[in-house]
Amino acid sequence: MMTGNHNYKKVTFDLIVKPIVLEDGVWLGAGSMVTQGVTCFSHSVLGVAAVASFDLEPYTIYAGNPCQILRKRVMEAE
Repeated sequence: MMTGNHNYKKVTFDLIVKPIVLEDGVWLGAGSMVTQGVTCFSHSVLGVAAVASFDLEPYTIYAGNPCQILRKRVMEAE
């Protein structure tokens, strides 16, 4: 998870820091990356090595760089 970055447009290269929010039931695959300011809403899934630079919708599975929606996550009853 990368909560900071730098403003490359400024000579001073100012640090920009924004939080990342992970709601209940979120899964982040091994080697995946979530950038600053992103909210991963309830039960969203980010696949292995995927990169999320925008909010992830609830109950949705993402993969790729940049990540894209694969399908909705359907929860089964036990």
